[in-house]
Amino acid sequence: MNHSLNSSSHLNNWLGLDWQLSLSSGWGIAGLNMSHEMEVDGRFRPVPLYPSAQLDHASEKFTSLVEKLKRREEEVAKVVDSGEGGLVCDFPVIHSLGNSLHEDDMHNPVKPLCRGSHEFAIVFFENNTPNDFTTRNANQFEILFGGSTWNTRVLREHGLTNVDTFIQGVDLNSFRPVPRGRGERFIVYSGGKLEHRKGQDIVVAAFRQFVKTHPEAVLATTWHNQWPESIQGITLGGHVANVPQINDAGNCEIVRWIAENGVPEKNIHDYGMVSNHLMPEVFAQADVAVFPNRCEGGTNLVAMEAMASGVPCILSANTGHLDLIEDDNCYPITNQAEISSLPYAKDWGESSVDEIVELLCRVYANKHEARLRGEQGTKFMKDWSWEKRTKYLIDRISE
Repeated sequence: MNHSLNSSSHLNNWLGLDWQLSLSSGWGIAGLNMSHEMEVDGRFRPVPLYPSAQLDHASEKFTSLVEKLKRREEEVAKVVDSGEGGLVCDFPVIHSLGNSLHEDDMHNPVKPLCRGSHEFAIVFFENNTPNDFTTRNANQFEILFGGSTWNTRVLREHGLTNVDTFIQGVDLNSFRPVPRGRGERFIVYSGGKLEHRKGQDIVVAAFRQFVKTHPEAVLATTWHNQWPESIQGITLGGHVANVPQINDAGNCEIVRWIAENGVPEKNIHDYGMVSNHLMPEVFAQADVAVFPNRCEGGTNLVAMEAMASGVPCILSANTGHLDLIEDDNCYPITNQAEISSLPYAKDWGESSVDEIVELLCRVYANKHEARLRGEQGTKFMKDWSWEKRTKYLIDRISE
């Protein structure tokens, strides 16, 4: 049974967002910020097609928006029951896609199938495996926006023509340089959900070496992962043993796991799960941030926020990270070995542990250079506001 949802009673057109808005995932944070900019722009009114989560804890900037979004969610809920059947909208819909773009059944069967009067999609994929299913799935959309230059290039090389690039933005009001609250300890920050692709095992291996000669250093992490099954691959790189245990509260015992892998417990601090609006306080403590990610389908929102905050960043020079790297705005990890053991990992990169240790030593020894790189990173991110990025998306959809 199909349900219908229309916007005829509204002065401005609705624009459906076919994913959950929240404060705990990249998609959720992106959706909230995009909704804010759409509301300000006025050409479309964002409509979450699935119930949002945690938005009551959003910063004051979003208070009035959250109330509007909830009212629109309630209208959606009236015509969607128990997740069965499909939802047909007489307004445009933007879908969120990932690696399933390359699969036979692109849509999760648990979700109702939402279709709009005009169909668009944003895709962040890591598995570089385009095939006939990719073509069929992509052709459902008027425009398929790759989440990085790399994603878009892969799609175009596959022969697709209905593609463009949508680079996510940063909340520059929240993420900006602030006076550092640093003490005597040298804080090495690492963020992103714990998994093989994000490369936290490489961070552990590099910091394990670095701390031997810099005993005052601290590895500070935000590695919370809501999908424990994806943690299992963290040992694939050969740098760490075992996976973190899950405690009775359902949280990963990150500190114990890092310590079991050779880093003294006194040199570890895990922030746990941090709401996005509190992350500026985390970045204010950091002397350097390390992102040896093996692959990014997008442009790594956590790294972007760290750069906008003025933190000198060590970035793997591969896939989506390449959009972030310019002369002197970060420390690129240029030694990127091929990962031939994984059939889907074309263009991925295995960062050199030794190079990361050298870069950490360089940041520690030359704080003036590190400060300048942090400043250049902040200047670079000035062009990456959610306002500018969302405006481009709205312009393209309006066409």
